[in-house]
Amino acid sequence: MLAPAFADHGVEAVMVRSTLAIPSAEAASFVPANFSNVLPWHDDIAQTLVALRDLHVDHVIAGSERGVMLADRLSEALGLAGNGTLLSEARRDKARMIEEAGARGVRVPRQIQSGRLHDIMAWIDKGGQWPVVLKPRWSKGSEGVYLCASREEVSRAFHAVHDHVDQMGFRNDTILVQEFLAGREFVIDTVSHDGRHRLAALWVYGKPVPGFESIGLLSTKELLPSDGPLADMLFAFAVQVLGALEIRHGAGHCEVIVDAEGPALVEIGARLHGGPPAHLMCRAAIGTSQLDLLVQSCVDPSGFLDSLSSRYRLAGGAMMALLRDAALKGEIETLPSARSVVWNERGGDPPPAVAGLATLIHPERQVVADDLSIVTGELSCEILGQRGAVEAMAPEWRALLGRSRCNRAFGGPTWYLAALDAWPDLSPLVIVARRGASIAGVFPLAWHRKDEKAGFATVLSDYNDLVVADGDIAAARRLMIFARHRLPHLDLTCIRADSNCATADGREPVLVEKKFICPIADLSAGYDGWFAARSPGFRRELALATRRAARNGVRACRLDPVRDAAIDPGAFFLEMQQARFGERSLFLRDPAARNFVTAALPALWREGTAPLFGLWVGKQLIGLNICMLGADSLGNWNAGFLSAFATFSPGMLMADAAVREACAMGLAEFDYLRGIETYKLRWCSGRREIGRLE
Repeated sequence: MLAPAFADHGVEAVMVRSTLAIPSAEAASFVPANFSNVLPWHDDIAQTLVALRDLHVDHVIAGSERGVMLADRLSEALGLAGNGTLLSEARRDKARMIEEAGARGVRVPRQIQSGRLHDIMAWIDKGGQWPVVLKPRWSKGSEGVYLCASREEVSRAFHAVHDHVDQMGFRNDTILVQEFLAGREFVIDTVSHDGRHRLAALWVYGKPVPGFESIGLLSTKELLPSDGPLADMLFAFAVQVLGALEIRHGAGHCEVIVDAEGPALVEIGARLHGGPPAHLMCRAAIGTSQLDLLVQSCVDPSGFLDSLSSRYRLAGGAMMALLRDAALKGEIETLPSARSVVWNERGGDPPPAVAGLATLIHPERQVVADDLSIVTGELSCEILGQRGAVEAMAPEWRALLGRSRCNRAFGGPTWYLAALDAWPDLSPLVIVARRGASIAGVFPLAWHRKDEKAGFATVLSDYNDLVVADGDIAAARRLMIFARHRLPHLDLTCIRADSNCATADGREPVLVEKKFICPIADLSAGYDGWFAARSPGFRRELALATRRAARNGVRACRLDPVRDAAIDPGAFFLEMQQARFGERSLFLRDPAARNFVTAALPALWREGTAPLFGLWVGKQLIGLNICMLGADSLGNWNAGFLSAFATFSPGMLMADAAVREACAMGLAEFDYLRGIETYKLRWCSGRREIGRLE
């Protein structure tokens, strides 16, 4: 990336090879055409110096870790700005790096370097601190880094590293062993000019639980804000390290552990943060990168120094995450924060440990955090296609439903299983999201064989939704992405704009036909406040109906499953439908709907998710009003009564009993559900729209 960045300023770049051949791992990204000249490696740098003088080179920069020491030699020999050769080796040799930094007051881990396992064991025994970190002195990245918690592991690690040649071409004749510092690992990227330093980027690494071979592995890199106490502390520490190792010019990449005692040096590279993705993400998130500041320090040193104290501004979140699960391909790309997703094309058996890299950027940091839990595989999904499997997880489903903002009846397993039994063309298609062993979400879908589509189980539900704990956007998003990716014929109807389904994408939901209006009443002021807000005519009519009922021994109240156990609400509801509507009733003309309400209603009533309100004349039950309990509402689903008692306004009396009960329960809303009939509007003060989710 350096050569094109300089070319944008009209400056040509020359490449000097620091090895005889370009390593295969780096050759793929090397474009010779970006450079005006590519000079070969010479054991005697005199030839290289002659060529560079002839080309009038005025800056020497390390393009990667391989070039650090050569850049020091060339810049010093050419009399150009650089870091000199006195501490050049200390900027590469991890053992000497720690010695030099520690001698100059930088907090560093205790360490020993030796080519003898006996000496290393003796040092560990004397210190008495486990675990320890064993690593090569000259390698890059996590190559050869081990966390050892026992003498046996130290021996294994020693023999795995000692006398082996690392990727940089160095033979590990001695091994470096350091105390393990337990804390978070941060990175401070800097750019320096003549001993004056500018903060380019702050990062925090996300790592797996440290283990024998996982100590050096990364999972995530998160870009952090440049202001605040943490940023000030980290930058001040990095400046101390830069001074200790005499890094006065160019880029610095300082890795630090922060524990209870504060920051301690892991290592520092006198070069840019490795790999293009970090710089591309910085450009996208904050408008510039360490690479851009390095170029500016060379082509416009005055401008660089004038803005030395300024720091970047990070609005929202920005993070890179290594992908481990290739099965997520096609799903991660749809996340709202997914800026770039690159997959590893290499196959093999076993597949490579890293499947790809995702860059997540979003104006809201929480969106990035939610998406990260999906990217890293924290949330897994499976499809339950057997009724028995759905029944087995029903208790966990109900427990999760109780922590959600979904309707307790429409969103529960009782409703779902009754639908499976009632409609013979349905097959289970329940998607379950898990965090570890715990259920984090349930998407109660079914396959409609007749229509060849996936959707919710029954049209009798007014509010369909997937079930997650309130506020768990990540689980909702994971379920929606999984469903859309795996189920191309997905039809989501009767969706609220504030539902989990609609808000999971993090964008404004679009509801299309079929649309319905649901009138709602605000109960936040209690029953008296609700009643006072009704029209004078409605208040008079309700008061009159209440007095007339009382004079004639007619009363409405909530039914109790224990006290009123002799009542079969399913059968009685059908009786009332017959009396009120005859064959016009859906529940009488459709055998599946009749079977559904007969099975579902008693079970929902007993479990408390479908409160029932009855109308009585003495000991005779003459009407039934069925409500569905929401997280903070009571929904009026359906009602029926004997037509002979219509003069007593049974619907009004039972609805009034339901509103009173909702207020007594502390619920915020009474909901008349689908349908904008005139009589409903008299009870309600607002409305919401439901429809099919586009």
